[in-house]
Amino acid sequence: MAQHRDIDALIAWLESVARRPFSWRSLHCAAYAAQAVKAQGGGNPMAGIVCRSKGAAHATLAAEGGMEAAVDRRLVRIPPALASRGDIAGVPDDEFGVRLLVVEGATLVGPGVTGAQRLPRSMMTMAWSAMPGGDA
Repeated sequence: MAQHRDIDALIAWLESVARRPFSWRSLHCAAYAAQAVKAQGGGNPMAGIVCRSKGAAHATLAAEGGMEAAVDRRLVRIPPALASRGDIAGVPDDEFGVRLLVVEGATLVGPGVTGAQRLPRSMMTMAWSAMPGGDA
């Protein structure tokens, strides 16, 4: 049976964290992506990605083969042009290779220094379905 996204729950979750700043302990990009997937009715796809500090993030992602490889093992990759609201977007990141954000529509959203940071969808270079098996 196909699982369907709970977009209303996603929107409510995004609103609830809109003013929360980036935090290595609780709201880094992998945690943000995982919580967005969970809000829509999925599980925790980022289990095992421990990023309680910048050093821990580097160590964990090195063991995983990088952020892209870690997410590829946990979610189904889709073409960015087909990513819909709630899917996980990858944008280039100088330090970690890929930064994870959530597709809102024309924008992508993720944790920023003072709260939610939005980027244009055109910055997305890769994407993963938020639903198990890639189902919408």
